[in-house]
Amino acid sequence: MATFRITAPDGGVYEISAPDDATQEQVLSYAQANYAKANPKPAQQQVPQQKSPQQAGRDRSAFENLSRQVGLTGRYALEGAGQVADVATEALAAPMRALGIPTKSTSQLATSAADWVGLPRPETSQERIVGDATRFGFGAAVPAGVASKLLPAATSAGGRAGLSGLAANPAAQIGGGAGSGGLSSAAKEAGFNEYGQLAGGILGGVAGGMAGNSAMKLASAVGEPLGRAVGVKPLVEAQNPKRMSDASLATTLRNRLSITGGDWDAIPGRVQNSIMADVRRANSLDNLDAQALQRLADFRALEVTPTRGAITRDPIQFSREKNLAKAGANSRSGSAQGLAQVEHDNNQQLIRQLQGLEGGREVDALEAGRRIAGGITGQRDALRNAEQSAWDVAKASEGYRMPMQAQVLGEVNQALGDAGMMPFMDNRISSYMQALQENPGQWTPQAYRNLQSMLSKAQAAGGNEAAAAGIARRVLDGAELKPAATQIPNPGGLPATGAQAGVFSATDGVPRDAMDAIDRARSATRAAYAFEDSSPLVRKALSDGSMSDPARLGNHLLNSTADEAAEIARHLGPDGMQLARNALATHIKQKALSGAADEVGNVSQRALNSTLRKIGDEKLGIFFGQDEVNQLRRLGRVASYMQAQPAGSAVNNSNSGALMVGKGLDLLTGISSKIPFLNVDQQVDTLATTFWHNPQAMRASAGIFTSPTVESGVLSNAGRGAVAGGLLASTPLLATAEDSKKRKQDQGK
Repeated sequence: MATFRITAPDGGVYEISAPDDATQEQVLSYAQANYAKANPKPAQQQVPQQKSPQQAGRDRSAFENLSRQVGLTGRYALEGAGQVADVATEALAAPMRALGIPTKSTSQLATSAADWVGLPRPETSQERIVGDATRFGFGAAVPAGVASKLLPAATSAGGRAGLSGLAANPAAQIGGGAGSGGLSSAAKEAGFNEYGQLAGGILGGVAGGMAGNSAMKLASAVGEPLGRAVGVKPLVEAQNPKRMSDASLATTLRNRLSITGGDWDAIPGRVQNSIMADVRRANSLDNLDAQALQRLADFRALEVTPTRGAITRDPIQFSREKNLAKAGANSRSGSAQGLAQVEHDNNQQLIRQLQGLEGGREVDALEAGRRIAGGITGQRDALRNAEQSAWDVAKASEGYRMPMQAQVLGEVNQALGDAGMMPFMDNRISSYMQALQENPGQWTPQAYRNLQSMLSKAQAAGGNEAAAAGIARRVLDGAELKPAATQIPNPGGLPATGAQAGVFSATDGVPRDAMDAIDRARSATRAAYAFEDSSPLVRKALSDGSMSDPARLGNHLLNSTADEAAEIARHLGPDGMQLARNALATHIKQKALSGAADEVGNVSQRALNSTLRKIGDEKLGIFFGQDEVNQLRRLGRVASYMQAQPAGSAVNNSNSGALMVGKGLDLLTGISSKIPFLNVDQQVDTLATTFWHNPQAMRASAGIFTSPTVESGVLSNAGRGAVAGGLLASTPLLATAEDSKKRKQDQGK
C-alpha cells in the first residue's frame, strides 16, 4: 500500500492510503468522495420565484386587465396635462430649486397625484412606450384646445397668429405628440442615448403628424355620409366656409367684424361678395383676422389695390414693400417699378374718389359765401315785404290815426331804468317818447310805427345805444296795444240820447278793427326782427361791415361747429345745400393734398384724417348722406393703411439705400446686356420682375388669415406634427446617458 498526501479545499492536508498501482486521478476521486461525506453541504434556502410582468398580466382576469388599462389611461392624461404645464411653471420652479428650495415640477406633482389616487403604474416596456405616447398625445391636445377657444376673442395680429398656430389642425398635432412620445420612449427602452431619443422623437412627430391628418380625413370621409344618412349635420359644415350657405357665412363674418368694431352691413354688396369668395378658399375660419378683413373691404370699396403689408400691418412685410417700391423707382428698369406704380395708381384713385364727392367741380369759399348771403338776404327780404304789406293794410284802416292807451311808454322807460341803460338812449328817441307821454292823444298806431322805425335804426348803430334801443323795442313789441276810450261831449252828465247812442254804436268797431290790423302788422314786424337777430351768421350777413363779406361767410361754413352748420343749412334751399356740400368736399380734398393741384398732389393721410376729425361726423351728416360719410371715413382709413408705418417697421425714408439698390440693378443690367448668347440680361430682367412685383405683396387677400396653411398638405402636417411632438413634447421625456445606463442595469438584473 502506498501513502498519498492531498490538500483539501478548506486548506487542510490529508494522507490517503491506496494500492501501489492506483493512478493520481483515482486517488483524487477517492479523496473528494470521502471529503464530501465528511463535510455535507448546508441545506439551500428555498426562495419563491417572482412572477414576470407578462406572467402577472396573464394571471389577471379580463376585467382586471381592462380596469388596469383604464387606470393607466387616466394616469397618462393627468401626467400629460402636468407635463404641458411645466412649460409655464418651470420658469418659477427652476430658479427656486437653484436656490436650494425643494420644489417639485408640475409633472412630478401630477405623478404624485396619480399615485395618491391609486392609479396603476406601467410595468412592461410596452406599457411604458404606450404610456409615453398617450401622455404626449394628451399634452398636444391641451394647448390646441385652449388656443381654439381663445382665438375668436383675440384682437391683435400677433395674438391671433400665435393662437392660430397652436389651434391649427389638432389632429396633426395630437398625432405628432403621440408619435414623438412613442418613438422616443421606444428608443429609450432599446438603450439609445439622449441623442438617439431626440432623433426618435422628431421622426415620430413627423410620422404622427401625417398619420393624424390622414386619420382625420378618413374619419371625415366615412363619418359625414354616415351622419347625413341618419340625419345628423356634420360639425365640419359649420366650421368650413366652403360648405356654408351665403347667409350663414355672412352672419359669421358679421359677428367676427362686430367683435373688433367693424360693420359688415356698411360694406357695399359687391365687396361683400368678393370677400366671401376669398374666405371660401380656406378650410377653416379659425385663423381669420377680422381687422385685416375690414381693411381689405375698405380697399376694395374704393377700388384701390391692396398690398399684403397694408392689409396685415405686419411691420416686416410693410418695410419690405416700401423699400422695394423705393428701390424700383430709383431704377430705369420697368420690371422693377411694379410696386412703385401701384403706389402711384392708388394715390390717383384716392384723388378721384375725393373729386367724386365734389359733385363734378370745385367750389371755393367765396362762391359758397355768396350763396349763403343770398339765402339769408332773400329770407330777410321776404319777411320785410310781408311786414310792409301788413302795415299797408293797417294804415288803410279808419282807426289808424285814432289814439291808443299810452301806458306802454311808461313801461319802456321803466325797463330802461331797471337795466341802467336810460342814459344811452338816443336823445331824439327820448324826446319823441316824452312828447307822446305829455300829449297822450298823439299816441296813435302811426306814432307806434314811427317809434318802431326809430328804434330799429338805433339798433343798427351798435354799441350801448343799440343795446338800449333793443330793450325798448322788445318792450314795445311785446306790449298789448289798446285803443283809448271814445270821448263824446256830455257837459251835464245827462243820460245819452238816441243820437248819442247811434254815434257810440257807429264808432265802437273802428278801433277794434284797426287794432286787429295793427296786431297783424306788429306780428309781421316781430318775425322780421326775430330772423335778423336769430344767429351770429344772420347778423354778419345783414350787417353793413366787413363781416358780411361772402368770403368770410364761406369760411364760416368750413370752420363752423355742428350747431352753426345746422343754422347755415336752415337758410339754404336744396341748391344751396348742394353747393355747401361741394364746398366742404373741395375743402377736404385741398387739405388732403396740402393745397396742391389734383394733377400733382399726393394724398396725406395725416392731413386728411385731421381735417375729417375737425369737421366731425355730425357736421358731415348735415351736408352728406350716410354712404358718403362712410366713404370719407373709408378714404381716411385706406390712406392710413397705405402710409402710416406700423411700430417695428424699418422703412428707408431717407431713400439713400433705395437709390443704391436701384442704381446697382441698372449697373447689373447694363453689364449683363453686353454678354452675348447667354441671355443674361433677360434672366436679370425676369428676376427683377419677380422680385419687385413681389407676389407675396400682391397676394393681399391671403392676409386676412393670420397663418395661411394648406391643411391637406403632407409637408405642412408633417412639420406641424414635428413641432408639436418632436420638439415640444419630447424634451421633458429625454433621458440622460446615466438614466439609460441605469435602465440597462435594471433590465440585466
